[in-house]
Amino acid sequence: MFIRTVWYLSGLLALGLLSSSCSFFEHGQTTLAGSVVDSVTGQGVGQAQVAVFANPRGGFYSTFTQVGNWRDTDAQGRFAFAFEAESGTDYVIRASSRRGETPYLSAPFVKAGRRNKSLRVPVLAHAWVAIHLRDEGVRSDAVNINVWGFAQSITIRPPLDTLLYWPVPAGDKNVVGWQLNGSRTVSDTQTRIPFTVAGMDTARFDIRY
Repeated sequence: MFIRTVWYLSGLLALGLLSSSCSFFEHGQTTLAGSVVDSVTGQGVGQAQVAVFANPRGGFYSTFTQVGNWRDTDAQGRFAFAFEAESGTDYVIRASSRRGETPYLSAPFVKAGRRNKSLRVPVLAHAWVAIHLRDEGVRSDAVNINVWGFAQSITIRPPLDTLLYWPVPAGDKNVVGWQLNGSRTVSDTQTRIPFTVAGMDTARFDIRY
């Protein structure tokens, strides 16, 4: 009976120490070390800057605020620094570079009061799509042509030769689509083409109508 009591008390003590330990590590000095990388290729992005952003626990992404100044990385995108974390707060680390920035949904979470090693902070590289609408006569009886797959759809009326440039996310989740409307000779069926574009590159399409 005595031994069981000792084990029981020892277990309670261990749980108490664990609880206090977890509480302790939710604030205090927090170290971060890692690299800024391209979100598509995974390669390091040099000459970037990183910063910590804080949010009251349970808050929305829109309420994140910057903690301290932006810090420069080295030529390979590596960084290492420390800051003082507060309890009851979530932290993420974001990067900014000539190849793009880190979206909040992709920003790595930071464990407050601990050493955060081998962090990989992705930047979403800029890319573009170039769409050449080519009026070739045969289909030019269409009332208009609707093109989409970027920030907003475009409707050209009456149909004519037009060159469009729009920014799109780099990667393989892009699509360009179009639809002719009001033509007596061509169906108004939608056409969709998925495409992949590398960071800092341009995907090009010709749409003949």
